[in-house]
Amino acid sequence: MTTFFDKTLMASPTPTRELAAWCARVGRETLPEPVALAAARHTLDTLAACAAGMYRPLVQAAIALERRIDPNEGSIPLFGGRQRWTLPEAAGLMATACHALEMDDGNREGSIHPGTVVIPAALALAWDRDMDYPALLKAVVAGYEVAVSVAEALHPHASRRGFQTTPTAGVLGAAAACGTILALDAQRMESALGLAASASSGIFAYLSGGGNVKKFHPAHAAREGLRAALMAEDGLAQGPMGIIETSSGILQAIGGITGWDGSQARPRVQTAVERSYLKPYPCCRHIHPAIDAALALRQDNWNAQQIAAIEVETYGAAMPHAKLPWHGLEIAQLSFPWVMSLACADGGVTLAGFSEASRQRADLNALANRVHVSRSEDCDALYPQYGPAKVTIELTTGERLSTFVDDPLGSADLPLSDAMLDQKAQEAFETVFSAERARGLIQRLRTLDNWPLSALPHN
Repeated sequence: MTTFFDKTLMASPTPTRELAAWCARVGRETLPEPVALAAARHTLDTLAACAAGMYRPLVQAAIALERRIDPNEGSIPLFGGRQRWTLPEAAGLMATACHALEMDDGNREGSIHPGTVVIPAALALAWDRDMDYPALLKAVVAGYEVAVSVAEALHPHASRRGFQTTPTAGVLGAAAACGTILALDAQRMESALGLAASASSGIFAYLSGGGNVKKFHPAHAAREGLRAALMAEDGLAQGPMGIIETSSGILQAIGGITGWDGSQARPRVQTAVERSYLKPYPCCRHIHPAIDAALALRQDNWNAQQIAAIEVETYGAAMPHAKLPWHGLEIAQLSFPWVMSLACADGGVTLAGFSEASRQRADLNALANRVHVSRSEDCDALYPQYGPAKVTIELTTGERLSTFVDDPLGSADLPLSDAMLDQKAQEAFETVFSAERARGLIQRLRTLDNWPLSALPHN
């Protein structure tokens, strides 16, 4: 713990002012090494997700649409992508790629994916302003702090009202990150947050109505957060002050929360980027503790053909995923039944398990139909401080095998090792770069030295 950060900035009756002032200060200071290292890990992870997602059909369709709308090339590249784009186009397209394969990071306490919004917006602007890597890391720290702080206050109130925190809080995080790059003072930073809030949107209707609009939520937030920071820099518009806590502000409009005085804040003594997680599996984070439990149970020497039933106990926030189908890539990655069938039958959850060929496998479909997910008071009592799950495998012999996981791999308290993160990044980068170039990129992103972001490769 240092004077750089010692408690959540939401523990104030005026959190917008506190966050704006803190972000303005971050841009002027040297990051403490643990904070900088955490920011570098999350930057590496997010760029890996961006590279892996860049040539997915959905992302390529979005790229083609943007080019039809504006056939003129801009000046900003896409990480791992082709052509040049305007600032908002580059931010939005990279954000879509980052979220395309459910590989991106998150924060459990806020139930938000900050990296997929914050880092594309910050990188696009940093490229435009010819910034160096330490400047990007400062922007990442600031953006995560705002996005996660707001999301922590909103969760679970916002989701109960149908709002997803990734875009609704993430747009403020993108504004804060870009405002840090632009060296906005505290007043203009607060204005940028106020401007960004009017673009706060994104609903959970896809969980009941289907569709793949979730993949585009981060793009909207990244574009509009970037735009808000630029408007504040120019003085083009003035955002409402106190936008988080004011009447009809973010907390009230999105979360139905009134009378904020700081006592409602979730305690936290580390920066948001230090408390965020990295994913070992490309699927919804709510399912990860159950995956870990199933993989642990595989040590008891059974095979998938012997499974009569798979029972999962989880917390309430995960229950919307309990009965989701698996007819397409996007929905299968959010589906408890499908993901648990992969973990139990194949001994792991990889992108290959969500392919059309895998989704047509009779053994996996039969097993997925034997998965039952229920809400547990014990799990509810631990969430969101922890991410728990209990898994029970009932064999055809009648034997029942159970284990409980209180926190999944990749969390702040059970982090991915550097070797695991590097392997994830290497595999992702090799989808667009040579193996040698991928290794060099990982090494560079782990180096906290002052090097120009223009050195980042792009096609």
